[in-house]
Amino acid sequence: MVATAAGAALAGRTAAVLRAPDRAAGIVAELAARGASAVVCPLIDFELPADTAELDESLRLLLQGRFAWMALTSVTTVRALAQRCAALGLELAVPDVTRVAVVGEATRRAAEQNGLRVDLVPEAEQSAEGMVARWPLSGTPGAGVPGMVFLPQADLAADTLNAGLLDRGWQTAAVVAYRTVDAPADPDRRIAVPATPPAAAETVEPAELAALLGGSGGGSGTGTGSAAATRRPPLHAVFLTSPSIARRVRGLTAALPSGVALIAIGRPTAAEAARLGLPVAATAADPSPSGLCDAWERVLATSGGIVPAAPSAAGPPPPSAATHPAPIPKEPT
Repeated sequence: MVATAAGAALAGRTAAVLRAPDRAAGIVAELAARGASAVVCPLIDFELPADTAELDESLRLLLQGRFAWMALTSVTTVRALAQRCAALGLELAVPDVTRVAVVGEATRRAAEQNGLRVDLVPEAEQSAEGMVARWPLSGTPGAGVPGMVFLPQADLAADTLNAGLLDRGWQTAAVVAYRTVDAPADPDRRIAVPATPPAAAETVEPAELAALLGGSGGGSGTGTGSAAATRRPPLHAVFLTSPSIARRVRGLTAALPSGVALIAIGRPTAAEAARLGLPVAATAADPSPSGLCDAWERVLATSGGIVPAAPSAAGPPPPSAATHPAPIPKEPT
């Protein structure tokens, strides 16, 4: 596809998109529209908890109208709830007494595609902080009936939204709806995605991505490593689309090659990359394919098209997404 004038800066360049092909399609299409190409490498995946008893009970209470609000913080959360309801023989139909808040437009679309009406979407900042800023105080006019907020979330979720809602006078029921794991997920528990064409881009294993990044090929995968990497054009950018992906990248390499720009999808991901010693060149203004590509263009515009060499990351590689012991920012998807 011919690059548009607005995206001409990316023409002929290549970015690594570190999602499964079915999840990477939107970013790959945006890159292609701007004349750039992509290398896809799945690093993380999502699966239902091994024990779903707490989630199942919360879903039954939701459908009975026992919650005043439900907060949905990712597309994956919506898919997890729908998948679990289907397994239980239930319909994900929220009663009128329960209001629904979503973190952004992508989550809104997923919710509405599953038949949910949406009552609150943050406008300025699509994040947990943005949701809290828009959330009404309990008991105020227009806030809905006082009571409990159902908060299904990832196992790696930070306490930002939960704490913010408590500060605004609400009770919360925080429940793990899915786990973030190194790809591939357990096929019996993997969160299914809609049947969409996979990304039209080459897919590589983590070991080959490590070779492209100048690492040792650590992590899972059975790629051909540096031998294959020498036959491929160099990478110019790596899109970090979640804190978990930042940790996996850090585990693959201690230093990025000269000219490779790290582009973060949002502030939580940029903060985790900084904690790991990964130098983020830019952070997307909004967590979308166009936001990522716009951020990359800004880097090239301010650097004259040349990204300076990145410093080595300090310290040993961190644990994988599946074993990270500390709570970290919510995963955007």
